[in-house]
Amino acid sequence: MSLINTISSYLLSQKESPETVKQFFSWNQLNKILIICYDSQLDELTNFIKTCKTDNISVYVAIIYKGKLVQAPSPNFKHTIVDQKQFSFFKIPTPFILKNLNTKAFDLIINIGSQNQMRALSLSKLVYAKCKIANFQNPVFDITINKDNLTNNSDFLKQVVVYLNMIKTV
Repeated sequence: MSLINTISSYLLSQKESPETVKQFFSWNQLNKILIICYDSQLDELTNFIKTCKTDNISVYVAIIYKGKLVQAPSPNFKHTIVDQKQFSFFKIPTPFILKNLNTKAFDLIINIGSQNQMRALSLSKLVYAKCKIANFQNPVFDITINKDNLTNNSDFLKQVVVYLNMIKTV
């Protein structure tokens, strides 16, 4: 881990997550999902978003973009572009973007970044959701679905659907 990521991790650990009542959801109980990803991962979301639409689940995507804002992707689903200006030097999101995302009240956050991608991790921690899922272990996440190097994010998202369908709630 780089020195900046180490400092970022420390600063992030000092920040408080929004107060939430943690809750596990089965797939058919979900209403709103936030996916946190980087612009290079957008192609891998298509099938998952189609599945969600079929099941009347609203999906919103926070796209972390490193390039010039005028060249940002414009996918045909609900999204917001979070550029570098909306993060501090230590990769902590600004209050503006947090306020924007926290007004949407998500049931579930899915982080498809890696554990070294501090911007995605900091958004995952600081945005309100009742349940949070990632493909790596971190105390921020309620559910971790391990992803080996052979699967892509599309396969990971299929596994999310499988696992959430296995959850039985009362």
